Amino acid sequence: MLHQAARLPSLAAKYERELARRSFALADLPVLSRGELATATAEALALNAGEGLLWAHGGTLDTPDLTLLPEQMFTSEIRSAWNPLRTTDVVANLHPAGRMQPDHYFFNRFATASGATVLPLGSLPEGADDDWLRFLARNHVTAIAAPPHAVTRLLRASTAGRPLPWLRTLMLGGAAHDTTDDGLLASHFPYTAVWRLYGTPTAWVIGQRGPHCLAGIYHPLPHQHVEAVDGRLLVTTLTPSRTPALIRYDTEERGEFAHCACGRPGPALRVLGTRPPFFRFHGRTLSARELVDLATAHDEVSAAQVVLTPEQRIQLRIRLAPGVPDDHHSHAWIRFRVLENHLALAACALEQPDAFEVLAVQELTGTSVLVTEER
Repeated sequence: MLHQAARLPSLAAKYERELARRSFALADLPVLSRGELATATAEALALNAGEGLLWAHGGTLDTPDLTLLPEQMFTSEIRSAWNPLRTTDVVANLHPAGRMQPDHYFFNRFATASGATVLPLGSLPEGADDDWLRFLARNHVTAIAAPPHAVTRLLRASTAGRPLPWLRTLMLGGAAHDTTDDGLLASHFPYTAVWRLYGTPTAWVIGQRGPHCLAGIYHPLPHQHVEAVDGRLLVTTLTPSRTPALIRYDTEERGEFAHCACGRPGPALRVLGTRPPFFRFHGRTLSARELVDLATAHDEVSAAQVVLTPEQRIQLRIRLAPGVPDDHHSHAWIRFRVLENHLALAACALEQPDAFEVLAVQELTGTSVLVTEER
């Protein structure tokens, strides 16, 4: 893996000392940062040193976060440890398609590799939930792969008295990590087995859990070696098919090793969430620093801060520059420019337009770029 990494100039320099040694331990290697991985990915593209699927999963138009994955997206490696489907299943894939959505294409591959039939529906139109649920039932759907916002709609339909007795399996997670409460799902879908994947857009799928695992506990996949170092989750992908090589990559996530009641051998991992200035928003990982930098890059805004509200909405609180009118036009223009340049947040806003707002204030709260308000 180090020799493969050395094909790229920045990683050759990073691992120069280790490549010259006869032997070493994994823990001796330096940690790979998000910025270093971005540089190495750009080099792989420039040198034509990588092949596969290229995803722009976040960042800005000037500095996009790009990830190269092998064409099969580690489907066989994931299926070797996580296999919730039968050959008789019909899977409705509700993950939206597009440049920000690798999960859509993964679940199509996963379902067909499992011998199941897949309906790659993508995002369902707003409203008319009854019509779509009847459509799924008429077409003998037994399993659903869904992102967080689609799960919310399924829960809403159940709350309104529309049970889903035909739903045998619900598959959640992937690069978009779903944190929907297990107890809530069990109360609404008592006859549905919930299977989850945990991952990040850059490290891809890291761990898995089945219906008998404890809440928040995941088992690392065989091709992903996970370390918990001072609360930081580091991932090494143990296959040469990954370009650039992912060696002790800092996921910007927090976690710790834990016990799982399912009895599966090997380590188990408790996922504790992202580290500031990163935060999870409807499954996606966003950087508050990127949003603040986009807002303050223009003369109208002198300072900014991201606030995540208890209702799971993002407020970009700004302090306007002297002379800038505090009106709807100014707020809408700043919101438009931030969304226009931020890849991941733009995708969120398309799905839920009211989930992101710009709010002018006289003073910001504290010194952090990210504030999470409690209920």
